Amino acid sequence: MTHLIALAAGGTGGHLFPAEALARELVARGHGAVIYTDARGAAYAHALDGLPHVVLPARSLAGGLAGKAAAAGTILRAAWRARGDLRRRGAAALVGFGGYPSFAPALAAKACGLPLLLHEQGARLSLANRQLLRFADAVAVSFPDTAGLDGAAARVVETGNPVRRAILEARAPYPALDAQTPLHLLVVGGSQSAAVFGRVLPPALLALPQPLRRRLRVGLQYRGEDAAECQARLREAGIDAEVRPFFEDMGARLRAAHLVVTRAGATTIADLLAVGRPAILVPIPQGGSRDEQRRNAETLAAAGAGWCLPEPELDAPALAARLEALFADPGALPRAAAAAAALGRPQAAALLADAVERLLPRAG
Repeated sequence: MTHLIALAAGGTGGHLFPAEALARELVARGHGAVIYTDARGAAYAHALDGLPHVVLPARSLAGGLAGKAAAAGTILRAAWRARGDLRRRGAAALVGFGGYPSFAPALAAKACGLPLLLHEQGARLSLANRQLLRFADAVAVSFPDTAGLDGAAARVVETGNPVRRAILEARAPYPALDAQTPLHLLVVGGSQSAAVFGRVLPPALLALPQPLRRRLRVGLQYRGEDAAECQARLREAGIDAEVRPFFEDMGARLRAAHLVVTRAGATTIADLLAVGRPAILVPIPQGGSRDEQRRNAETLAAAGAGWCLPEPELDAPALAARLEALFADPGALPRAAAAAAALGRPQAAALLADAVERLLPRAG
């Protein structure tokens, strides 16, 4: 028996890409799918291509009393619209992927009496998912020791974090690494980019010994106005460097990479693990209970799949020293790559779809 499954996701790639992966898995199984997101999420045209989606108003609850009151009004309007749309489509369940735009559709689903499954991409339950936890019929997690699940153990299933098809197709053995081969270094800042990499990486690479610089093949995702100048400086120093604001071919670049320097967002982590590539992880410095990226980075570091380098400790000398040490040790990067691959869950979309189907009504 097939059903229409609703999915609700925040407006970043970290929320939307796993929702897309699940939606396409459900469609392949014969179900229908619709994604609820906000205007930011709708901008990911490739992710939503061929998938019905509904753009709802959304606003964070952050801010003072006036901001919270405005957000509450926005959430009520979005929930009302989502409730009507869910009923019109005859949805059978809703899967929430976190982010504040997922909050209203989840409330609407419960108002319609639909089962609610939450998916957590990170190693700590996100703010939206924590607020929705009491209403959830099941919670799917990406890491076995996800924090913030107090009292929900009986409803938890570990599925991993679904990744895009292009990433799954990039899975390949770790590229050969010896004293003569080119060294492929990929530096990306996630969906929000990372200006700090544009500031720190060029002087760090320029500080490396010349023989090492000449072996480097660098891809740097950087949106700064000095991107062209940055690329020229690196090439003048003998480094084969490509600096671009966005990489469309992320799967191919991950496959070729010997080492990745990146933020520690949950989808970035899932991509690294699915392909099996080691990384220097620089979490966004959030602090407090919202320090999800730090926990993600520390989880990988503890498993031997990468190295956590907090942004306050990230400067050119520190990064140059870390890169030189890793490239000088012939076993360090392959060992970390193997640890990353061991943590990867390429079947995550299928496992998550299984969890959805267990909540669906059975044919009489």
